[in-house]
Amino acid sequence: MAKRKIGLALSGGVGYCLAHIGVLKLIEEQGIEVDCVAGTSGGALIGAFYASGIRADRMEQIAATISWNRLVAPTRVLSSKGLVSSEPIEHMVDELIGRGRRFSELKLPFSVVAVDLLSGHEVIFPQGPGDLVAPAVRASCSVPVVFGPVRMGEWMLSDGGIKAPLPVDALRRFKPDVAIGVVFDTGHYEPKNLFEIGLRSMSLANDKMLELYDKELDLLVRVDTGEVPNWDLKLAMGLVEVGYQAAARQLDKLRACAMGEAC
Repeated sequence: MAKRKIGLALSGGVGYCLAHIGVLKLIEEQGIEVDCVAGTSGGALIGAFYASGIRADRMEQIAATISWNRLVAPTRVLSSKGLVSSEPIEHMVDELIGRGRRFSELKLPFSVVAVDLLSGHEVIFPQGPGDLVAPAVRASCSVPVVFGPVRMGEWMLSDGGIKAPLPVDALRRFKPDVAIGVVFDTGHYEPKNLFEIGLRSMSLANDKMLELYDKELDLLVRVDTGEVPNWDLKLAMGLVEVGYQAAARQLDKLRACAMGEAC
């Protein structure tokens, strides 16, 4: 039986994106070969690493040692357009996957979703001036109000989760035989400041939209994040294991998808 082309869509979620690492770890352990990836927001970050050839174990090491607070904590006053700059995210991606790397140079076909605040339309990279991976990932991760928008050509770009919390359309461009999505079920917690309120509001808006994707995918892996706030990156390290276990519960279906059987 011919191998099926497997595509993976990774949802956004700031700190929740660390759960994607756990899902990828199980997929790697099972020898399931992913052929194409699409990511939104935090999913774009993890997707960029994976598409560049960084393995899940290495991603976990990076997440455990890097100074995450330096990248997202509200310490840089940007302007009236955002509390902080997302520029450090771009620098980190460049550093880890190779400075100035283009989408065409990645090991897997990869796409990223952002939203143009001027037109209100989704922008799916690579396209136009957006053929560099790191700036596209930065734009996709730029949560409104928290991060200022990213100027690229005629676009004013913000978080892809505004319109596509799970990048199904972006993944479909690669024409996978099997489309697998990873999303988060968020729990109850109280945001304490404007930074946290912005991230929490985005997360809640995405929750409702994600309900619509179930029928568009062959398999949806749902990760229960419990009461971990999506901005607490230290606590979110525990979500690597939570993501692994969520994928393990779907292992029979994952294997069936990979073997060409009904998921």
